[in-house]
Amino acid sequence: MITLHYLKQSCSHRIVWSLEALGLDYELKIYDRNPDNSMAPAELKAQHPLGKAPVLQDGDLVLAEGNAIIQHLLDRYDDENRFTPVHKTDEYSNYVYWLGVSASIFSANLLALLTKRGDFGDFAQYAAAQTPLYFNHVEQTLEGKTWIVGDQLTGADFSLCFPLQWGLNYVNKADYPNIVRYLEQVENHPAYLKANEKTAGGLDLSKF
Repeated sequence: MITLHYLKQSCSHRIVWSLEALGLDYELKIYDRNPDNSMAPAELKAQHPLGKAPVLQDGDLVLAEGNAIIQHLLDRYDDENRFTPVHKTDEYSNYVYWLGVSASIFSANLLALLTKRGDFGDFAQYAAAQTPLYFNHVEQTLEGKTWIVGDQLTGADFSLCFPLQWGLNYVNKADYPNIVRYLEQVENHPAYLKANEKTAGGLDLSKF
């Protein structure tokens, strides 16, 4: 039995999209953010030592960290390789690369958020430039492509969607038409729409 511990308005949403795209049965446990500080509630600490969402339970296995969860689901349940390029190909290496980039964009967004909330001195200019740096790279890569690796929807897209959705708060959307098109495609994917239904609504990252 698969159980997903899901925090509202978080990167947990991309895991629900992954589960729905794979057509898996799972239990969803939804947690509200702490109203005092918008952080994850203490109950999540009981699920994993990091105390963060998402947390996936698959039988006796307990995993945190979104990319690890996505790769686990694909390795174990995507028997037809619908969402993973063939191993030992350039496409697979690019797939792995974009999993890594998605984590870097997440970190860049966090830097941008922190600079909005505090004085980072000489470091502020560098920190504020990181999200646009990665967005420019993604924007150029998406030119002429359906998904980030090519024509095939992959786990890299599952991973990449949230940091791009969040990062739109820190860039001028008009500068990134390919990313805007890409995210509209993500958010209208049938499995993503099912994820919205399962979680009683989509993401609202405007306050991040």
